[in-house]
Amino acid sequence: MNNLINIGVAQIGSAENPAVLRTILGSCVGICIYDRSKKIGGMAHILLPKNNGKGNDEKYADTAIPMLIQKMLKQGCSKEFMTAKIAGGSSMFKFKSSASLSNIGDNNVISTREALKASGINVVAEDIGGNVGRVIDFFLEDGRMKVKAAGNEQLYYKV
Repeated sequence: MNNLINIGVAQIGSAENPAVLRTILGSCVGICIYDRSKKIGGMAHILLPKNNGKGNDEKYADTAIPMLIQKMLKQGCSKEFMTAKIAGGSSMFKFKSSASLSNIGDNNVISTREALKASGINVVAEDIGGNVGRVIDFFLEDGRMKVKAAGNEQLYYKV
């Protein structure tokens, strides 16, 4: 796969066709935003739902998503052509004592949806929840998202 760009934990990145953006997820959420007119896409790999004002803004759904959108707008994208796909949010950890950690995947998904809605970006596909990790590939030639989880592959084409 040429032009493969890996997006790490608590990172955002964007590129144009023919690049492929990839990340590996557990309870984290991967947000793929695509501008279908420019064939430019961006990805955020968020670790936590809300920014408490300390640390890396790319780590949190409520700050990373607006940052990614701004980055794409500076590349010539237009919100009217942007849509989002999200994946991840698994329940990877089983804790008896800490409800906040056991619900981190769900909380990440909720915060992701809220941030996208507040930014005016529609979510057109989701592959969320469960208790397995995922690898996502986001193809900028057509905006499709490929999700590999537990030995299975699923493609999401809607843009």
